[in-house]
Amino acid sequence: MKKDLERLMRDAGIDVLWVSGASSECPDIYYLTNGVSLTTAWVILRPGEKPLLCHSPMERKAASSSRCRTLDFSRLGADELSRRHNDPVEVLFRMFERLVEIENLSGRLAVHGVMDPGKAHELLGALNRRLDGIEIVRVNPPALELARLTKDNQEIRRMKKVAASALEALEAGLKIIRLAHPEENRLVDSLGRPVTVGKVKEAILLALAERDLHEAHRTIFSIGREAGIPHAVSPSETVLTTGRTVVLDLFPRQNGGGYFFDITRSFCIGHAPQEALKLYQEVLSAQQKAIAAIAPGMDGCDLQELVCGYFEGLGHHTIRSHPGTTEGYVHNLGHGVGIEIHEHPFLRLQDTPEEHNRLQPGSVFTIEPGLYYPERGMGIRLEDVVYLDSRGKAKILAPFKKFPVLELAG
Repeated sequence: MKKDLERLMRDAGIDVLWVSGASSECPDIYYLTNGVSLTTAWVILRPGEKPLLCHSPMERKAASSSRCRTLDFSRLGADELSRRHNDPVEVLFRMFERLVEIENLSGRLAVHGVMDPGKAHELLGALNRRLDGIEIVRVNPPALELARLTKDNQEIRRMKKVAASALEALEAGLKIIRLAHPEENRLVDSLGRPVTVGKVKEAILLALAERDLHEAHRTIFSIGREAGIPHAVSPSETVLTTGRTVVLDLFPRQNGGGYFFDITRSFCIGHAPQEALKLYQEVLSAQQKAIAAIAPGMDGCDLQELVCGYFEGLGHHTIRSHPGTTEGYVHNLGHGVGIEIHEHPFLRLQDTPEEHNRLQPGSVFTIEPGLYYPERGMGIRLEDVVYLDSRGKAKILAPFKKFPVLELAG
């Protein structure tokens, strides 16, 4: 949690933490500025001092609401230096050099954020060579990452709000399917027009936009063979048909950066073959077993081992029993969710368990087992976001119905 950041910096021996980027592109900037929308920013953290936000003069009003101390980039000579130097790395170096002087920065400096790798390499090298009293260090795991591992009550409330809106958008997509009717096995709407993957996704996108959410990454909607490949997406013109497995994975976030939500539902439309019903029940049981086993202090890899063992006992290949398999259980059990869609903790096989994959009160993560058989034209994945409350009890962040068959009303 954010309140732990100062202690984590001290524990890691970090004197100064420098984060740079835009709120919409750099999760750490969004996190440290309390969600303020900024197109370019630096945040300077030092134990025992209020965070310093360096910002564009055009964004001074937004910066003033960040609850940070603020410093206009013009105080660092941004315009003057840009006129004198054609090299943007030299401009950044000299701006930071002035900041060091103004703020009396020294000691071990950890650097985070979003920057072109070539520029970052050159800039960090220049800081090390040319700035007395500053030592660039890399700490693993980073203090910011450890702070973001757990969410406080305010963050949980924000994530629940995002989840509630996302579920309304998911329901809008399901409604398009539910109101259709089959002609032979193809779905058509009340006007006889084919119901396609694209039409369902358009309904979801519109509902997200109306709720100030958007797809930072495109929604996964796959049917048949594509459902048997975890992140495959069926073409927009694909007409929905009955009796085939569908995987619908929705993971939107707030506009302008912010918290994500992630949910997957799998089903057959209208009716399901026996083989699909069997896979569905096995995946559902795996998810239930994993959620029931969650306890504070355990490592995410323990849950992945449990699910691999369960599926292997049913005769399915897993990435543990058959590394590299493309059939059976082919991926990790879950991942953390927050201001990044994939963040720690990760629920994956791990020979040496990592501190930042340990589950603890405030952890928020997905549980998403799946079984995939592309050559048989089917795949099933069920995903919910789980969090550990202050007592360490696992709870579903946003419960939503599960169903092996989506019944048609049309």
